[in-house]
Amino acid sequence: MNAASAYRFLESAQNPDGGWGYRPGGRSTVEPTGAALLALADLPESPALAPARLWLERAQHPDGGWGIHLEDPESHWCTAWGVLALLRLDPVAPPALRGVRWLLQASAIRIQADELTAEVRRIFGIDPTLRGWPWRPGEASWVEPTALALLALHVASAAADHRDRIEEAIRYLVDRRCQGGGWNFGNPFMLGAYLPPRPHPTAWALLALQALAPDAIRPEDIEALRSEMHRDGGALALALGIMALQAFGVEDPIARERLEMLQQPDGSWEGNPYVTALALRALNGGWPWRRRG
Repeated sequence: MNAASAYRFLESAQNPDGGWGYRPGGRSTVEPTGAALLALADLPESPALAPARLWLERAQHPDGGWGIHLEDPESHWCTAWGVLALLRLDPVAPPALRGVRWLLQASAIRIQADELTAEVRRIFGIDPTLRGWPWRPGEASWVEPTALALLALHVASAAADHRDRIEEAIRYLVDRRCQGGGWNFGNPFMLGAYLPPRPHPTAWALLALQALAPDAIRPEDIEALRSEMHRDGGALALALGIMALQAFGVEDPIARERLEMLQQPDGSWEGNPYVTALALRALNGGWPWRRRG
């Protein structure tokens, strides 16, 4: 890997407003901006950091959450990225702590009527009383926003003070595990068939559980990740998979080699700042936070 060229790509792809899009010159959005900050924080003298921080602070809503971009009026799952990025720069950043409060009060559908609960259990094999986090407030929970919210709350040291909410979300992830290990995007059973695990939600779920509930992880979850990240073979799947495996002290030299080979001459992966930032983190230190204690 040419790390220097990857950093240069990220700095050159930054928009004049301070954020990043999913391609150079694309509209600045919270997810790639957050990911870019996680990568560039390794360069404390980078001129990209201050304007990126200001962009994220401008993008925050009065309620403490973040939308997809500056014009998005609704706060939702992107809030976790705003929190993670700002805490990477400052562990007590006030905007990040307001984002934590938004995450803790974000609502998700919870089915509690006994008859309906029993029917959902029978048809889908899941516990519908459990809440994780949704993509948008008031909707059903999904694996990736749940994992990202848990990671943000872990980094903000909010887990101990809100244990009931955290433990319910952990139970949600455990309940949504696929039959042979790993995670799909939501329910593990649909239309009469068990769904296979996918690398992206499996990696995020493993990172969250490693931080907060490592005893909930099974060996087959890690094996599912390794199998699916190689089967997918894309830069994002490999990058997320490598970071998740590193959190358990597991190295995958073949995955690293495959990811390195996907780096383009301009230093990027897929010409995408978001994918580039995560690939750079995977190959140059891994996920920047580990379980405490």
